[in-house]
Amino acid sequence: MAGSLAALLFGGIMTTLRLSKSKIGTFTLCPQKYQYTYVDKIIPEKTPKAMLEGSALHHVIENTIVYGDKIAEISRVASDEFWKDIDLTGTEYESPEAMKKAQDSILKEAETFLSQIDPLNPVDMETYFEYPLFNPETGEVHENILLRGYMDLIDCTDDGIYRVIDIKTSARTPFDWQAERSLELSTYAYLLASRFGWNSCIPVSYLYLVRTKNPKVVWLNSARSRKDFQQTYSMLLSISQAILQGNFYKNIGMHCSWCQHQDICFHSNP
Repeated sequence: MAGSLAALLFGGIMTTLRLSKSKIGTFTLCPQKYQYTYVDKIIPEKTPKAMLEGSALHHVIENTIVYGDKIAEISRVASDEFWKDIDLTGTEYESPEAMKKAQDSILKEAETFLSQIDPLNPVDMETYFEYPLFNPETGEVHENILLRGYMDLIDCTDDGIYRVIDIKTSARTPFDWQAERSLELSTYAYLLASRFGWNSCIPVSYLYLVRTKNPKVVWLNSARSRKDFQQTYSMLLSISQAILQGNFYKNIGMHCSWCQHQDICFHSNP
């Protein structure tokens, strides 16, 4: 038995595996990174500027997008809320002034994005979910595998159909196919279908904040149906089984160049 699997066991009893979108995304990108982050719990000493600023932008947009004519006021409140508890020593900023400059820049960028987003009809924001993995075809429930986390935004179309919206930041324009192939969006739709019925067709969208010289908003729209829900279940089950078996191999690629674990990874055995 792999050592990492042993860490998931106690007294011969399998513990509950809790999968969030971050864990699923990390494992599909690189199982070895999943091990470093979630099993070995190797946390970088300092949060990279790009990661922190991306999170700040996401927070401001998510908490302001539904307020229409109050955007300027609410965006400032959301920005202050995000940055007030950030410990300077845990970041790459050299001084309080540098961090404040970053905050002001991100707020200005957020307001530019918000001015490009048409009014939405939200029914819920930051929706928390915790649901066991469920086979839509057989009804089998995997009680020891929990899907958990938050959906950014759920809105309702004019004809009463619920849509999941996930907000992303990117340094380049996304490809049209990204929403079609997204396991993340499939998982959200799968969770909504477990509530509204497996014969539902669930619209899903990425709202991309493209952080180029001229910031722009890009919508990527798709939908998921019954056959997609079964495929999603199969993929999530395979990921869960690989994690529980300790199958943490290196997936070498372009992402290695900005991975926070590259030093330890490339000095370890393949």
